[in-house]
Amino acid sequence: MHEIKNLRMAAALLSMSPLLTMAAPPDAGQLLNERQRVETPMGRPAAEPKAESAVNAPVGGQGLTALVQRVRFTGADGLASENELQAWVADRVGQRLNHAQMQALAARVTARLQAKGYLLARAYLPKQDLSGGELQIAVVAGRLQEGAGRLGLTGGNPALQARLRAIADANLPEGPVRAEDLERALLLMRDVPGVAVRSALEKGDQPGTSRIEAKVEEQPNWGASASLDNFANRYTGDVRATVRGVLNRPLEREDQAFVSLSKTRDTSQAAASYAWALSPKGLRANVNASYMRYSVGLELEPLELRGTARSLGGGLSFPLQRSRERNVWLNLDAEERRLDDESLGVSLHRRRVDRMSAGFSANAWDELLGGGQTDWGAAVASGEVSLARNADDAAADAAGASTQGGFTKLNWHVARNQSLPALGSWTLFVAANGQLATDNLDSSEKFQLGGPAGVRAYAVGEASGDSGWLASMELRRDFRVYGLRAQGLGFVDVGGITQHQTPWNGALADPSTNHYRLAGAGLGFNLSGERWSVRSAWAHTIGNNPGRSSTGLDADGRAERQRAWVQLNVAY
Repeated sequence: MHEIKNLRMAAALLSMSPLLTMAAPPDAGQLLNERQRVETPMGRPAAEPKAESAVNAPVGGQGLTALVQRVRFTGADGLASENELQAWVADRVGQRLNHAQMQALAARVTARLQAKGYLLARAYLPKQDLSGGELQIAVVAGRLQEGAGRLGLTGGNPALQARLRAIADANLPEGPVRAEDLERALLLMRDVPGVAVRSALEKGDQPGTSRIEAKVEEQPNWGASASLDNFANRYTGDVRATVRGVLNRPLEREDQAFVSLSKTRDTSQAAASYAWALSPKGLRANVNASYMRYSVGLELEPLELRGTARSLGGGLSFPLQRSRERNVWLNLDAEERRLDDESLGVSLHRRRVDRMSAGFSANAWDELLGGGQTDWGAAVASGEVSLARNADDAAADAAGASTQGGFTKLNWHVARNQSLPALGSWTLFVAANGQLATDNLDSSEKFQLGGPAGVRAYAVGEASGDSGWLASMELRRDFRVYGLRAQGLGFVDVGGITQHQTPWNGALADPSTNHYRLAGAGLGFNLSGERWSVRSAWAHTIGNNPGRSSTGLDADGRAERQRAWVQLNVAY
């Protein structure tokens, strides 16, 4: 009887909460979701500006000339068709050319072949008789020398050298060397955790061949960092301290182990992951686990809300394309979550969420309007929510949101960092991301607008919904402050959500707020030294918040029109 009384008391208190604040108190799923959104992800390697061609046309005086009536190519089989070759030199046929101009024509052919990806290809003028009007241009395809000597390694332990050599062998096919193959091999070598690789092409021991000389520098096999910020939920303590540790190549399989510990006033969280190479082609696997314990305080403390969130997952990733200018990764992930909540000692939720996702991420560098990098990606997630461990929760869900059962959603993102050459050190950053769901979702799967990774004028936990979108624009300027790297920026954020994909009777006190938008604008300042950085932002709301309670409070129980965010990072 005592437990039934507590259950009814908790249910009554919680049923009043949405009417007072227009948002339920945070639960394990929402807190886990918030952490994932504000946690800075480990970014993919960036694309790089295209290097200028090293082929220059020779210059010289007029000298003797000869009439070129036709051009004959030798050695270009498999590199370019005869029609392509002739098109490259057509404007010079029928003209009188001196030796320098003929050399320039051969250099042009070299540049065109290299533009097609044959990095080592070279066109040259062999000894010939021009009395008949025929100019001969010979082509050397350019190959890496055969055998182990095609890759010279300096530095690194024997096990590491063996792994790097396996990467090179797997990604450099026999025959003429294409730039895309060479770049892929060298960049995958550079992707090995805890390793710096510098490489150069040198003349090979065999005629007409080249070899790769790589200098390997082993970096520290471990690293650590700590951060302090106010990126967490106010009801569990917005000030958050985090420590992280990383171990590089503990088993010499291009592997990496990662662990983090976070603490706020009323939450504790631990996470660990391990990733390793499955193939020298770039296929990698990972496993991860996390545990969070929380309690809710401040004005909601009488509810005695507390709970835990546990997750266990794994996945695969593969670099479909890996080059300086363009990269594409494929990802496949699976995860199980256990989300438990209680109030006044009585269980409210005991949820299990099983999910799988498949997607891609990409980046590319281009020279549009002065140059810039574009990042984009998308992922489809599908899963199952089970409430079987709590019959009362399952019954309440069946009468309302009906989150139990299958769900599917699409997440996407796109961003552009644009150089502004006319303005010197200014850049323009624009980004958008969103989520489209087909079902009412568990709180751990919802899209969130508020917080430092969203509309920065609103608190963490503000505006949570099944579907939503977010767009941001930042005008940035890099400069120096007493020798330190600094960045100032002005920004505008705007986003919209659909709170419930399929509303039910009584879902909202005001049904018109199922779809609404939030906006804000502000200023930011970032400062960094060799081993530390500070990120800060101040933002003010634009317009009103339709999701505020009838008493004018946001989801964090306050009525602020502006927010400030600060994060301090230190690396060891």
